[in-house]
Formats: sequence, structure tokens, C-alpha cells
Amino acid sequence: MTQSHKKPARGLLLNALLMGVGFALLGHAIWKNQQQIHDVFRHSLDLRLLVMAFGLNLAALFLTYVRWYTLVRLVDSPFRLSSAILLGSIGSLFSLVIPGSVGGDLIKAAYLVKMDGNRTQAIASMVIDRSIGLLGLFVLAGIAGAFAWPVATAQCRLLIGVVWTTTALGFLGLTTIFTPGLMRYLNRLFAPWGHSSSILPDLQVMASTYRGRQRTVAAMLLLSSFSHGLNVVGFYLIGRMLFATQVPSLPEHFLLVPLVFFTTAVPLPFGALGLSEEVSEGLFRLVAHPGGALAMMGYRIVLYGSGLLSACVYLANLRQVRDLTDSASRWRENLGAGPSAYHSS
Repeated sequence: MTQSHKKPARGLLLNALLMGVGFALLGHAIWKNQQQIHDVFRHSLDLRLLVMAFGLNLAALFLTYVRWYTLVRLVDSPFRLSSAILLGSIGSLFSLVIPGSVGGDLIKAAYLVKMDGNRTQAIASMVIDRSIGLLGLFVLAGIAGAFAWPVATAQCRLLIGVVWTTTALGFLGLTTIFTPGLMRYLNRLFAPWGHSSSILPDLQVMASTYRGRQRTVAAMLLLSSFSHGLNVVGFYLIGRMLFATQVPSLPEHFLLVPLVFFTTAVPLPFGALGLSEEVSEGLFRLVAHPGGALAMMGYRIVLYGSGLLSACVYLANLRQVRDLTDSASRWRENLGAGPSAYHSS
């Protein structure tokens, strides 16, 4: 069997294994919460709350596409918002369904390369957009933690401290990346490590591309936190639908739900299926609410509804994006070969 045949087979086996892990975790969560699930369906559900949560999720997704569009336009003026929406929708679908194969970020980067061949800008937009997206989650949770601190339990205060520490480290990292002297120091520090320092060239590309545009980067960070906040409100509405008034307060949701959403970045299929339910259950027990896992199960209806719309966009543009999928697959292989494989135009 040739090497090219081994790689797809290995990828399929890995995805099957990850799906098995995800469904096993989900089954465990359902088994532990079967009485709660039974109780929920004993009363009528206000489906208007589900529709509102779905609308908020779509608005949040649109703002995510606007964020990436803005970051790309800083270095590539011909880029259009319609292209950002198309590629963002398809990228969201790939990230949701098969994160272990071709990530949504690579789909978007492959489009930029195909459009003008500038791999440097494609890498920069991919890295900065993902960095801002993740940091925006912790900024949101950190602000909520500041408001919740006076009434928080000891366990919640410990969690708030972890969130603040992570947020501070994130800002420290961005400051380091955008400071040339500090980046040169990092290069000297990690140079002896060889391949383990291969991420540094990507960070240098991002820094050189967006240095001098920090105000726009800061604005996109605020936009990221706002879009995540819309999803938090949607999560809260799902909780209200499932448990009526017996749900934690909205400020408590703003502290806990961003950390639940962070787990969806774990490379398990279908948005870290099962893992996020387990984490949500544990976090919501900190505020004496046993229904965290069930609330996450309910919110998956919203996530998969958005994924279905993205799938429709993908199928409607199948011919246009099929070659992008192939390009992204090659990119993924090149990324494993080190930075030299994709830094040149």
C-alpha cells in the first residue's frame, strides 16, 4: 500500500475512533441525566425560546464572518464580504463535523491562497482570527467573573481566578507577539529546540502583517466577546426552555458558558460531542445547578441547526469549493512537514 493510501485510511480510522469517544461520552451523560430528561418532557416546552436562541446563534456566526472579513481586508482589499460569509459557513461546517480531517480554518486559508497566492497573508489571517476568537471567550468570562465575585462561592472564585490568569496570559502573549524585541528574544530562546519551535514563524508572520493595526485588532477582540455573548444568552434561553425558572442567573451563565464553549475547540467530531456535556455538568454544579449537561444537549439543537444551514450553503456551492477542500487537505499535510512547506508563495 502506498503512503498516499495509508494517510486517508489512517484519517478515517482516527475520525471513527473520535466519533466513538464522543458518542460514548454523550451516552454516559444521557445515562446519568435520564431522570432529568424524563422530567423535562413531562411539561410543555416554550419553543419560542428555541427560535430566539437559534436567531442569536446565527447573528453570532455572522459577526464571526465579519470579524474574519475585516482582518483579511486589512491586508487584502479585493476580498468581499459575500466570500467571507460563504467560506465562513463552509469552514464552520467542516469544523463542526470533521475537525480531525480538514479544519475550517484551512478551508478559508486555501481560498485566499487560490485567490491571490499570498500564503503569508492567509496564514496571518488564520492565526490572528483564531487567537482573537479564543481570547474573546476568556475576556467575556473574566468580565462576568468581576461582577460575580462579591456573591460567588469559594469554588467559583477559584474558577474566576483561573479565568483571569488565562486572560492575562493571553494579553501577555499578544503583547509579546506585537513587540519586535520580545519576538527576537523568543526566537533566540527557542532556537535550540528545533522543530518544537515551528510555531514561531507563524507568529512572526502574524505580527509583521498586523503590527501597526492594533486598534482594529482590539476592536475585533471586542466584537469577538460580543458575538460569544450572544451565544451565552442563547444558552440561557435554552435553559429557560428546559427548566423554566429553575436556572442559574444570566451573570452566572456569562461566567460558566464561555468555558463550556471553549471545550468545543477540542478535536472531537460534532463540536466535542459528549465532552462539552460532561464539562457543562461539572461547571454548573459550582452554582448548585445539576442540569448543565442537559442544557448543553439542548443547545446542540441550535448548533446543529446552524450546521444544517451551512451544509445547504456547501451543497449549493459544491463545485466551487470542492477544489478548496483538496487544497486544504494538502495544506494540512504540509503543516505537518513544518513551516517551510507553506511559508513561500
